[in-house]
Formats: sequence, C-alpha cells, structure tokens
Amino acid sequence: MAAAAVSPACGTRLVEGVLHRDGRPLFCVGVNYFPSRAGCDYWRDWDPAVLDADFARMAALGFNTVRIFVFWADFEPTEGSYDPRMTARLRELAVLAERHHLLVLPSLLTIWMNGQLFDPPWRAGPPWRAGRDLWRDPVMAERQRAFVGHIAGTLRHAPNILAYDIGDEIPHVDPAASHSLGAHEVRAWWADLAEAIRTADPGALVLQANEGSAVFGDHAFRPEHARPLDLVALHGFPLWTPFHIESAAAEKATAYLPYLVRRGRAHAPVLVDEMGSYGCDEATAARYLRAAAHSAFAAGAVGICVWCWQDFTSESKPYALRPGERFVGLLDMDGREKPAMDAFRGFARRVTGELAGFRPLPARVGVFLPERARDHDGGYLASGADTDAAAFYAHCLLQQAHLPYEFTGTEDLERYAMVICPSVRPLPLAAQRRLGEYTVAGGVLLYSTGDPLGSAGLEELFGVRIRDFTLNTAEQDRFTWADTPFPVHWPAGRIPVVDSTLAETLARYPNGAPALARRQRGGGVAYFLNAPLEALLNAPYRLQEAPWHRLYAAIGEKEGIRPELFADEPLVETTVLARGDERRGVVVNHATAPVTTTVYRTSAAGDPRAVRHLSLEPKGVALVRWHDGPPPHPAATGSTAGQDGEQ
Repeated sequence: MAAAAVSPACGTRLVEGVLHRDGRPLFCVGVNYFPSRAGCDYWRDWDPAVLDADFARMAALGFNTVRIFVFWADFEPTEGSYDPRMTARLRELAVLAERHHLLVLPSLLTIWMNGQLFDPPWRAGPPWRAGRDLWRDPVMAERQRAFVGHIAGTLRHAPNILAYDIGDEIPHVDPAASHSLGAHEVRAWWADLAEAIRTADPGALVLQANEGSAVFGDHAFRPEHARPLDLVALHGFPLWTPFHIESAAAEKATAYLPYLVRRGRAHAPVLVDEMGSYGCDEATAARYLRAAAHSAFAAGAVGICVWCWQDFTSESKPYALRPGERFVGLLDMDGREKPAMDAFRGFARRVTGELAGFRPLPARVGVFLPERARDHDGGYLASGADTDAAAFYAHCLLQQAHLPYEFTGTEDLERYAMVICPSVRPLPLAAQRRLGEYTVAGGVLLYSTGDPLGSAGLEELFGVRIRDFTLNTAEQDRFTWADTPFPVHWPAGRIPVVDSTLAETLARYPNGAPALARRQRGGGVAYFLNAPLEALLNAPYRLQEAPWHRLYAAIGEKEGIRPELFADEPLVETTVLARGDERRGVVVNHATAPVTTTVYRTSAAGDPRAVRHLSLEPKGVALVRWHDGPPPHPAATGSTAGQDGEQ
C-alpha cells in the first residue's frame, strides 16, 4: 500500500488505514450514479439541471459520496485528442457535487459496464480480434497514462475528489489477456497509472475497483498485489459467487460482503464501491442491504456505495441487451423511494452519526491462507483444493462462533491468540516452520486438511503421521467432539488416513483413525483436523446441516479464547467497535426469520454477563452499549423492527 496521502485541494487522506477529511474520520456513504433518462449516455446527453437536482436529493438523504464513470470513448473519441466539451462537463459535475457537499469518486478507464464494452473506437481491432492489449501494448500503455493524467489534471483543483478509480472491473475488458498477467505485471500497471494520477493531482488517493473475483478469481488483480494503490475497492453481489448462496435472503448472502472486506483488509483499506442485490423483490433487497452494509462496516470497510441511484428510463446501451439492469436503483423511475433507500438512509445516518469514528478492535483470531499459486505450478500433482471456498466458510463459522478475526499472512502471527489455517492443500515448508514457531511461542493453531498428502511431513508440527488413503467414505464419514456430531462429506477421491504419534487424539472416525488431534508444543498447542471441513461446506444448505461453528468455539473455550461480545443465537453476528475508550456493539441478524436473543459480554474473569435482550426481525440490526455494573434485569428487553431500532 502506498504511504498515507493527502490532496491539497480536498484534504482527504488515509490515517492508519482510516479515511480522514479536514482532520476528522470520514466514512463514505453514497451511490453509483447515472441519470435515469440518459443512463450511460449522460456525458453526451448532458443535462446539468438533472444532476443538480439528483445531487441535492442525495445530500438531503444523508449521503456524502457519489461515484461517477468517465467513459473513455466519450472523452477521447479520437486517439490522442480529448473532447473539450467533455472536459468542461467533468469540471461542472464536480462543482455541482461540491455545491451539495458531495465527494466525487471518478472511475477513469470506463470501458466495461453492465456486461458490455464501451470501447474507444480507435482501440478496437478487426472484428475477429480483440482490441489492442491494455497491459502489454506500449502504445496503449502510453495512451492510458496520458488519459488518467488528463482527467486527474482536470480535477486537480476540485476540493471534493475522494479518490481516483483507475478503471472499473478492468479485467473484464479482455479476460483472456488479463488472466494471463502475472502478479508483477499487474503491480507494474497499477504503479504506472497511479504515478500518472499523482503527478497530475499530487497527493491524490488511488484505487482500482473489482468485483468478487479479485478475491476468488483466477487473475492477479488481487488485494495482495495492491501495494502501489492506497485502497482496494471491492464489489459484492450474492447472485454472483462460487459459494452456493441459496438466495438473497440466505444467511450466507449477507455474510458474503463482509467476507470480501476482511479478505481485502489483510492488504489495504477497503472501500465497497458497489453493493446491492439482484433477482429479488423490494422487501428482500432492503433487508439484504441493511444487514450486509452494517456487517461490512463492522468488518472494517472505509466506505460503502450502493449500486445504484435510480431505475433507468433509458433504453439505450447497455439496457437494451440487459433490461434487468434498469431496475436496480434505490429510487424507481418516477423517483419513489424504494424500501432499500430507507434502509440505506438509516445506515448512513448511523455510521456518520453515532458510529462516526468507530472501528473494529484488533482481533484475537487470525486466518492464515497459504500463498496462492497458479494451477499449472502443480500440474497433475495439484490438490484441486478449493481454498477460496474454505476461506469463505471459515469466515461464516467464525462469525457464528462470535470470534473476531482477521485474515493474515505469516509475518505478525504472534499478535493472535489463535490462528486457523483452513487449507486443504499441503503447507509450503516455510509456512510449516513459521506456524511451528508460532505454536512454540504460545499460540493456538488449528489446521484442517483433506489432501491425501496434506499431513505428509507434518509430524513434528501436529504429531500425526499419514498411514494410507482409502476410497471408502463410510470409514471416515463422521466424528463427535465437544458433544457435537460432525458429518463429513468427502468428495470423490482418495481420503487420507492418519495415526497419532505425538498428539492426543480428541475424536475418531468409525475406522478408529484420528479425526481431531491436539499436540502440546512449547508454550502453545497445535490442532490437526483430518478433514477439509470448511471447503466441504460449499454446497447448498450444508451450512445449516449441523452446528459446525461449535468446532471453532469449543477449541477457543478449551484454550481460554472467548469472544468479548456474543449472542446465544449463532446467526446473530456481534462485533465490538471502538472509538478511543468508547465501545459499541453492532448486532446483525443474518437469519431469514425473526430472532429473540440475549447478547452477553465476557467479563474480565471470563464469565458471561447479559448485556441486552433483543428481538430482531430478519436481517435486523441493533446497537448495544454496556457498562461494568451488574447485568441488566431480564425485563430490560427491546425490539428492533428494522434497522433504526436501537438498544
């Protein structure tokens, strides 16, 4: 990540990973914007009166940010020649937004939008070929540097530029080319364009926005490579994931966005600059937005912008081919506020009001994932393990166990009381040694595997030794621990069978082989689970099949690692946020049904103390406060009919 930057014009900067403006913490709440009538044609079909009215309404609703799209084809219709009308209109838009105290987030190299290309005509090749390569063609590289510099220079003196997005979901412009890039090439491309932007607008913040494939996709436009950028921007829509999310109302749906935030935050501050839901009715969309936005905020996002402002009366590209994109606004075509608008307005009021400046506390649990390698690095030896699915379901289980966590690398493991490695591929030797150092120094380690060779060479670390493999799933299809039965749905293929040599066996499979083992090492302990538990949850409705989170919770309890704030319902998320010495608890019901629950705080002595009794509607949210006196009387209950209900 680039060093903390400040724009002389607008005073927006990053301080220890938190956006600040005029010396105060800033949380961005806003919308992605196109005028309803003009749609993607708004630079050519220019109507500043519409923009002024829309911006005034955004501000009145309590929003502070508007994300706009600079269509490259409009601004540079001829190679090397910028349209002066468009340049003037861009300046005018920034002035209109500033009139209503809105920050502007311009997305610069806008080529891909709603599944279609808006390519500058001079970039395109013959009909049978893609256009000139954005990343490897030196002429295109120069044109991009010049263009982003032109836009940043145009806006240099605007006092309300939040940051510059290099280009929205840019890998989709040419997937074949973008997926062939190595990490060093992506880093170099980001660095090159970020430098051009900062040269034109010194101190500007720079990001590049991608959808969820930045976390789980097979390309290098990933947060772990984003050192040249100040922030990463991520988009989360539950309709498009590989995690078998059953519906927009499902608990996994509202757990998905905070998962992306947590994955990104391991490497850079995260701005959610697109979120929302497709394929559901207005009530479901409102509930989804309420729970997902609060959960993403609690996970540490620095801002959230909803997709998008208003339904479209426009029938031009891309809406003619994708008419469903016309109906994803917070306002309908006539300007009526949909229920999702009310949900987002309440969220905005809360995070810019009572929760302003609150951030997550440092977590006691770290989730370590092995460094991602290209599939061809393993050839036929590759495990085929779904590490991305394992990471997502580890997130779900920790959320349900109420254990605050962060994704992490191997550098700072000692700051965590417990580290979970939900990896189903063999651990690299360097990672094995680092995890060994962590346990000897007093840490608690849990490693799950399912690769037939996943335990090979791990006897010193975990005290288990591989014996053989089997194809008989019935031999190892279940185990019980902490009074909880756990079914194991092995995929087709070889199933590892292990023996305990230096470890205590805590749970066994029907064939007598260890399922869960624990080894004392130095001042710490290492747990070995001979099952890819997290990855095996990646199937419809399997997460609801058993109380899987009890595995994490029981290990934590056994090792004295307890959540500071927790509920007696696993689908009710609890997060402690801090602002100096102040504390707030954010409580989110991810369930599809109403929930009545008691929220507890763990005392210094380790005892649970009731903080509040709550009744939450589906996807309902509440805030809780507490003090160090006696627990409240059981009659002190509250109900949250919606987002704005507050305890």
